[in-house]
Amino acid sequence: MERFAIFAALQWECRAVLGALRQVRRRRLGAFTCWQGQAAAREVWVMKTGVGVARAAAAVDTLAGAAAFDLFVSSGCAGGLAPDLQPGDLVLASAISGDGTDVAIATADGVRADAGAAAAAAGLRYVEGPLVCSNEALLTVAAKRAAAAAGAVVVEMEGGAIAAGAAAAHVPLLSVRAILDAAEHELQVPGHVVDAATGAVRPLALAAHVAAHPRVLGELMALQRMQRAARTSLERFFTQWLSGSA
Repeated sequence: MERFAIFAALQWECRAVLGALRQVRRRRLGAFTCWQGQAAAREVWVMKTGVGVARAAAAVDTLAGAAAFDLFVSSGCAGGLAPDLQPGDLVLASAISGDGTDVAIATADGVRADAGAAAAAAGLRYVEGPLVCSNEALLTVAAKRAAAAAGAVVVEMEGGAIAAGAAAAHVPLLSVRAILDAAEHELQVPGHVVDAATGAVRPLALAAHVAAHPRVLGELMALQRMQRAARTSLERFFTQWLSGSA
């Protein structure tokens, strides 16, 4: 039986995978939460890394020490850099560069082709292209344009460490990211309202920020819609791909 390791930073990103599994059980591995389940003829481990390259690297090391895997998957949401990408579109990275990697690390061609077939079968819009990792969220249009200058179509924070871990373990790599914010969208949610370890919103900090800046409420509602689009696409993809029926 194949054994897959799927890494995602946030709870809702993990849940997008867990809905496609059966016989799921939750466990702790060191400082991390993970889940084990079954899908078709595959044993699937889902690891919640938390936000950022350092947490992702530690999560990869922890999981790699617990079992041997046939595939590493980097998943979750990401920021669009290509101008035609919209919330909910999928990006299957052809290679990953940036924080956590010394050189660009290619994903597995055959696995990526299977993932593309699954995305198409699920009725999802997807593209393939280079992914760049950043040690901080790119909130402004200017920052996104600067990151896109090297040719990347999407940006996120944890994939470089996951790619480096896959290369070190000589395990094939797949990256599946759903667009959260488009290239021309500026995010205006301040970092202090989000828990860096989990990505969860701090309710009291959020309430205080909204009270001081009422106009941000519209931005938060837009962000909620974007997150819903990204989550729905990931759910549809993993349901299709893990069933093996693409």
